[in-house]
Amino acid sequence: MLHRAGDEQENIAAWIAREIIPHEAAVQGWLLRRWGHLVDVEDVIQDAYCRVSNLASVNHIDNPKAYFFRTAHTVLTDRMRRAGIVIFTSMTQMDLSNVMDSEPAADRRLEGVQEMERVNKLLAQLSDTHRKAIELRRIEGLSRKEAAERLGISADALKKQVERGIHRVIEAMMEQDARIEDAVLERMISQRD
Repeated sequence: MLHRAGDEQENIAAWIAREIIPHEAAVQGWLLRRWGHLVDVEDVIQDAYCRVSNLASVNHIDNPKAYFFRTAHTVLTDRMRRAGIVIFTSMTQMDLSNVMDSEPAADRRLEGVQEMERVNKLLAQLSDTHRKAIELRRIEGLSRKEAAERLGISADALKKQVERGIHRVIEAMMEQDARIEDAVLERMISQRD
């Protein structure tokens, strides 16, 4: 019986190396972007590894990447609760399963707010023409003709301004994400040395 348990632990360790470790940088980047100023991301990652490695089996896990993200989020939530950063109302699992809420979960709302703040900062860096074109079309929902009239440009020019502005925002977001991922990778490499 002990031999079988040892074999299962070896299988889990191999599974973690194959299915979880490749996603570590993505999870670290996500944690750093969202909560790096509140918790020690490295500790959260290590606790997540411990939780996964202590599973009796990994056969129930269909999506290892999503499972690792969720496990890291659970560790983060536990740490924040213990630190008193967020106050949670105590509910039993049965109470939680009976809650029917059409609203997005609190973590999804927080992510949405943070992502909007990020986009708004990037929009503020655009030229006035690009920013106003995007705001009128994408935020206020004006037709291309209405937005073009407000800006005093043709509808085709407005379309190009919106496209260029959105392209610049997306490029800036990709650059930010790449810098964070590079920093995480560098930190991981320096810790292994």
